[in-house]
Amino acid sequence: MTRILLIDDSEDFRVLIRHYILNEYEDFDIVDYDPKDKGLPGDSFPWDNYDLVLLDYDLGLGRENGLGWMIHFSTIPNMPPVIMITAVGNTKVAVDALKSGAIDFIDKGDISAETIKATLDDVFSLSDKQSTILANQTVVAEHVNDATISEATHLPDLLFHEETEEDNFFNLTEDSDPLSITDDQMEKFGLVVPGYELLKEIGRGGMSVVLLARPIEEDREVVLKIMFTEGHEDPLALKRFMQEYTLISCLDHPHIVSIDERAFASDFAYIAMENFPGGDLAKKLQTGIDLETAIEYTRQMCMGLVAVHDINIVHRDIKPGNVLFRTDGTLAITDFGAAKNLTGDVEDITINNHIVGTPYYMSPEQAASMPIDHRSDLYSLGIMIYQMLTNERPYTANSIAQLISMHLHAPIPKLPEKLAKYQPLIDGLLAKEPDERFQSANDVILGLDWIK
Repeated sequence: MTRILLIDDSEDFRVLIRHYILNEYEDFDIVDYDPKDKGLPGDSFPWDNYDLVLLDYDLGLGRENGLGWMIHFSTIPNMPPVIMITAVGNTKVAVDALKSGAIDFIDKGDISAETIKATLDDVFSLSDKQSTILANQTVVAEHVNDATISEATHLPDLLFHEETEEDNFFNLTEDSDPLSITDDQMEKFGLVVPGYELLKEIGRGGMSVVLLARPIEEDREVVLKIMFTEGHEDPLALKRFMQEYTLISCLDHPHIVSIDERAFASDFAYIAMENFPGGDLAKKLQTGIDLETAIEYTRQMCMGLVAVHDINIVHRDIKPGNVLFRTDGTLAITDFGAAKNLTGDVEDITINNHIVGTPYYMSPEQAASMPIDHRSDLYSLGIMIYQMLTNERPYTANSIAQLISMHLHAPIPKLPEKLAKYQPLIDGLLAKEPDERFQSANDVILGLDWIK
């Protein structure tokens, strides 16, 4: 039996939420808690009896609100995860909720049976251990005076070159063309990230900036992805930004990007992640990749995909720009901002009626806006393998519409005769129907062993 404590001052709303939840989950028990009648739960409150708390932002208590309660809850040992429910609907409240320790938030304006189920499925798809990790590793940065970072929260947009399949703002690496930050610029921006020495700016756009940094008192470099939140009224943008951490922070795998922490300052959120001085696969494709190396890269990418697929995550944007290299030559898959958790009916915060993916590497089912699973990633992998083996893309066209049509209808291309023994590999990855492809990344590894 899963027990949920529902803290809200509106009886009508509690009835509505109870109806939504119990219609979907037969083994759930909902316990109502009216904050106007009962006040803040005391020290003896039996939190161990509950698996989740739904906490309203507006408690009907005047100046006292759910954020204040959340701060108090964060000091309680073994506190169950908390989802904040708010009718305010802006990024500041979302950031404050996460800073205070909430595992997620729901906007009352968007509430429905579908959004409730999606959010609960997302939370309960994590094991108890993973949920604790997600909650406890949320670091609250030291408060930085608003005046100190006022310049940073109003950085002008930069005009970037048109995005290509190799470009990915969040995957800029140390060897990308940097926009170096001088001391004068840093003073002007006023950007202070507690615990890090900021070395140089790698890229910037709209609400975000990517920096190369060094943790203080550590002899290593990391990449900081920073999202400025002040003045931006899109909570979903924050969810998309934080999704990479939420999905893969519990993974420890050599072929998946390592994420150190997520944290919040007064006007920005950031993620600290592994730095890849070796650049990306797109850069290596420009100079060509020998056969032995291509097969080794394929094997490592498959091992990474096995890890993410095993926890029911589909990447949805496998492409050369999302495969990064360390100095020792090993690779890792990164950028899970477009990824989807397939456990249950998890809310998809990245689609918004748009196709997710990069056209050259998009599976037929993605191109047709059909439901996808892990086999979509395998199709994208097949495109990259073909490109590594031949130094050419299997499908090219003069427009995105034509390119999508080729993914849907064009025959699987043939490898040159000297590479013919790898044709079954390509056929098993680029089949139009998912059922006709390799059924797992582990099957691809077995296929490589068989060809060898």
